[in-house]
Amino acid sequence: MAVLVVAEHDNQTLKPATLHAVTAATEIADKAGSEVHILVAGKDCRGVAEAAAQIAGVAKILLADDAAYDHGIAENWGPLIVGLAAGYSHVLAPATTSGKNVMPRVAALLDVMQISDISAVVSPDTFVRPIYAGNALATVQSKDAIKIITVRGTAFAPAAASGGSALIETVEPTGSAGLSEFVRAELSKSERPELTSARVIISGGRGMQSGDNFHLLEKVADKLGAAVGASRARSMPGLCRMTTRSARPARSSPPSSMSRSAFRARSSTSPG
Repeated sequence: MAVLVVAEHDNQTLKPATLHAVTAATEIADKAGSEVHILVAGKDCRGVAEAAAQIAGVAKILLADDAAYDHGIAENWGPLIVGLAAGYSHVLAPATTSGKNVMPRVAALLDVMQISDISAVVSPDTFVRPIYAGNALATVQSKDAIKIITVRGTAFAPAAASGGSALIETVEPTGSAGLSEFVRAELSKSERPELTSARVIISGGRGMQSGDNFHLLEKVADKLGAAVGASRARSMPGLCRMTTRSARPARSSPPSSMSRSAFRARSSTSPG
């Protein structure tokens, strides 16, 4: 069975984190003797599907174009991915804010364990992932028929964005689940790369002592074209921006500095 990657995008461009997830998927597919497919779900996003079709090593693009997928609402994406999952042995997504939002819901609906934040592929059913705030690495094996995985982008090189010629196939959308609706997005523009896919990260903790000192890191980051991270010890007291993600690998962190989306829940009904 093939391996499916859930693409991350903004309906116009494919996010770099997707390329890292494709590399992980390719490693799994090579070891299992299968192929890699990519799901592009969104609204008016065929351009993204065409870009995904150019990624080297990808055999097929599944395009789900519907207003329900416009803003990446997990309650709407979940049923779509679950409906497709039966045809795949693995479903992967980048371990970004979006991936961490939708994939646990998919795992719950499929009644399987999620394998989070993998940093290496040992075999089609065995993976390496960080534990204890990144201070140790665990090798885990899953016996689930469908493996739901999030991928640590910095652990895998990006797949080549050109050279492929994948077939684009339209899939039937499942539409809105009626549980949530998009209200607004507050976007923070930055020339710096996203933390989850940056080649260089400048990070600070208690040693910076003050917010003014922390801003020195931002100046260094701008010189190096790096992303800026902070330990939770720095962000919790408010000494640096709460929108700066923690650079500690496996700790909970504030929202991404790239975007924060607000949603209004219509119902407290659980996804299952």
